[in-house]
Amino acid sequence: MDVSLKALNYFLTAVEAGSISAAAKSLHVVPSAVLAGVNQVERAFGLQLTSRSRSRGIALTASGHDLMPKIQSLVDEYRNLLKEGADLRTQLTGTLRVGYYAPVAPAFLPPLVAKIFEGNTDLDIKFIACDDQAAQEGLIAGTFDVIICFAENMKPEVTYQTLLDLQPYLLVPEGHHLIDAADLQMADIGEEQLILLDLPNIVEYYRKIVHDAGIAPREVCTATTLEMVRSLVAEGLGVSILHMVPLTDVAYNGKRVVALPLDKSIPRLRIATGYFSNNPRRLVRAFVDACHEYFESEDAQRVIVN
Repeated sequence: MDVSLKALNYFLTAVEAGSISAAAKSLHVVPSAVLAGVNQVERAFGLQLTSRSRSRGIALTASGHDLMPKIQSLVDEYRNLLKEGADLRTQLTGTLRVGYYAPVAPAFLPPLVAKIFEGNTDLDIKFIACDDQAAQEGLIAGTFDVIICFAENMKPEVTYQTLLDLQPYLLVPEGHHLIDAADLQMADIGEEQLILLDLPNIVEYYRKIVHDAGIAPREVCTATTLEMVRSLVAEGLGVSILHMVPLTDVAYNGKRVVALPLDKSIPRLRIATGYFSNNPRRLVRAFVDACHEYFESEDAQRVIVN
């Protein structure tokens, strides 16, 4: 195999930009140089890694998706080397694609990512909300570099580290009669109207703990976003069982909700980071480390109801 790092850089830039001409403009070279680099990479691997057309530009084939994480890792190191030289280990560069299945992620991802950006100006991070299954499949397919999702039913190909072991809580509207209840049990919500967060895996979990408690609250609403669940509860339409809290008790409709601790014997849920251990890009490792550092801090306690 004979392929230059420059050709790999041109290949990666073309795929990221979506066209040969856009990549050439970004790299300050002529389009023919980028095209030659892409062709060199494909010849070296003996595979068709891209599909190209005037209308759709350049896109990865299935083989291209398989090789992309390793090419990205090599080019990240190459870009670091050119930029930092002797200080290679001090900077983070490149693109990080994060798939997350955590409805309260907007409460904790911004502050931990802010620390990654400190002193690292040549990087960008793309956050993609998805369900648990899509997060894992996206990681395996190369769509994501790292994921945050529930640790239950994790695929064997994925290396994961638990971030949080979460106890469920009950969300009620302001002034609800259960606010003053001591040692709240599942039996206490048997006569309540229930609003559920209807996302894959998690909704089955909520229905199971209700069933296992031997109660039958009336399920009046389901919603696929946490914001809608909180607003429905705030409006007084029912109560909900959830796991993490935003850093505000005001719902989107301007009304307040209250998070109440539930019976600690209820099975807990684990939130984890997932990645491929055989592709230890420095940026992936930095993100995973930042996640775990954040959840070991006092700030993280604000998203947990104990």
